[in-house]
Amino acid sequence: MFLKKNLSVLEKRNPNLTNAIKNAHITGRYKMSPSQRSDGTLNLLDMKTNKSYYNFIDPLISAEKDLENRKINLGNLALFLGFGAGYQILIYMKKYPQAQVVAVECDAELLHVVFTYVDLSELLTQPNFVLLGAVEPINLYPELFNFFNRNANLAYLKSLNVIDMLPALAAYQNYYITIIKTVKEAIAGVITLYGNDPYDSLLGIKYTLRNLSIIINNPGIKDLEGIFKGKPGIVVATGPSLNKNVHLLENIYNKAVIIGVDASVKVLKKYGLKPAHMVTSLERVEETSKLFEGLTIDDTQDSFLSACPVVVPQTYANFPGEKIIVYRNFATFKWLDIPKGILDIGPSSANMAFKILEFLGCNPIILIGQDLAYGEDLSSHAEGFHYGSKADTKHIDKSFLIPGNFVEKIATSTAWYQFLKHYERDIAAYEGTVINATEGGAKIHGTTLMTLQEVIEKYIKDDINPIATIRKNLKYTSEKVKRNEVNEVLKKLYHALNYSLNITEKCKNGIDLCNQYGLILQESNHQPDEATLEKLNHMLDNIFKVMETFNETDFYLILMHYVQSFFIKSCMDINALRFANPPSLALNADLAIKLRELFSVMIALIEKIIEEFNVSIKLLEEFKEKINS
Repeated sequence: MFLKKNLSVLEKRNPNLTNAIKNAHITGRYKMSPSQRSDGTLNLLDMKTNKSYYNFIDPLISAEKDLENRKINLGNLALFLGFGAGYQILIYMKKYPQAQVVAVECDAELLHVVFTYVDLSELLTQPNFVLLGAVEPINLYPELFNFFNRNANLAYLKSLNVIDMLPALAAYQNYYITIIKTVKEAIAGVITLYGNDPYDSLLGIKYTLRNLSIIINNPGIKDLEGIFKGKPGIVVATGPSLNKNVHLLENIYNKAVIIGVDASVKVLKKYGLKPAHMVTSLERVEETSKLFEGLTIDDTQDSFLSACPVVVPQTYANFPGEKIIVYRNFATFKWLDIPKGILDIGPSSANMAFKILEFLGCNPIILIGQDLAYGEDLSSHAEGFHYGSKADTKHIDKSFLIPGNFVEKIATSTAWYQFLKHYERDIAAYEGTVINATEGGAKIHGTTLMTLQEVIEKYIKDDINPIATIRKNLKYTSEKVKRNEVNEVLKKLYHALNYSLNITEKCKNGIDLCNQYGLILQESNHQPDEATLEKLNHMLDNIFKVMETFNETDFYLILMHYVQSFFIKSCMDINALRFANPPSLALNADLAIKLRELFSVMIALIEKIIEEFNVSIKLLEEFKEKINS
């Protein structure tokens, strides 16, 4: 009846789930039966478990009461375990029109039956609703990560409402328990992506500003989009399994685009091999710069350091070869507006290498040395690694087991597991084939396992001369354009300095209001009369007007990347208090304290970046004199 209409809508957003529903094996397990409502609203029955999803008298009222009994405090973010007939979801989204909702349904047959008898096309078109399911939970990680990573959801991650359909839970308990685990991993991944420490983010901004002359003087990755379409690309990481097949790179140097992580340069040199055509670097720590110490021009003659400018300036200085600028998807780079090319880069330099190969158009993409786990001898890296092959074994006591490529379980670390999960997200979005030729290590879902020799025989045959192609397509900036870019960035820096000073003044005003709120409350002995209570509520509204400053475009572009780890977590706590059900004066008092803490920390953070703006202005003025002379 409605199946074709519903599927045509869903297919635009989730073609895989659409195919699963379309091809579902119909066993007769589910039936839709008219209820006693005058409009005959259908009830959903599971004939196998003999359970009804709703009340036979009125399914819609029973769905509404189910939601009421859950006592939802803050409805902005919800996860439905099971789809049912969609009634609870429809009621929920009508009650909370701004809510972001994701529903996961295990059984494609259930969706096939429901889609046949219920017109859900309007729900399925809603941009704030996502329907997933009919696959193993681990395969849903990328889509769950992307859902929770929406800007609208970041401030509500601690206030997620989990709404389970009891008949679905009874039928597929283990499935939904695993979904909860996958959701927790996705949320943890999102929070990690935005950082745990503002001062770590400050380092990235600090080094980006210190690297402005490097950015202006060198070409960007944007020049290379699609130039190797359909050609094989290889990510060279430095896990212990690289020792098994690294020698095979020698004969394919001109037949595949090879991108290695920063640690690979000295490892390949140990084996008498050239460095990769492009070398990625992402970490904003001095230890990374030492990976290039002692290299000569001959060592990197045919290699480009393709780093994100958040790296320590010494990283650029220690690499004697040519450079390509690669921006990460940070607001800072959009604000700078020096076009070099922005990629959605994950947390590791190997994740970065994958995204560059995708941007270049490579297919297939082959991973080698990407163990993301400890080796058989408990080594953490390949031989030749700058800090030793067992550099990370001191943390092995904190390791945990995950599925391996060639063994049932293998030991990994928290950081490696984060890299692995981001790989799975990137692979799910990639339209080509990804082959894991690591010949060891942890299982990365979405990849095909092959040996490197097998890959070479099947995919890597023709000469493509990567270095010559890269050089041919790179575009270098003229001196006139460089001078213009310096002038424009200086204007931005002076504006950022003044804007930041203005924000600190607004935060000080917010602190004053919070202090007044606390004082008035204290003077009333926490039992204010009606007039005082009205005054307190008005004052709280004014405090939130100060918070509106953080929604400004300039704040997003200039400061948000720096403060976001603290800001997002603070907003989670503030929203939980602000929209608590039932509200109370005690909660509002806690809310004022939390807001005062937010404003206070913001001032301290912004004062630090003001120092960096002053230093960067001085350095860029000196660079301006140099290029003008």
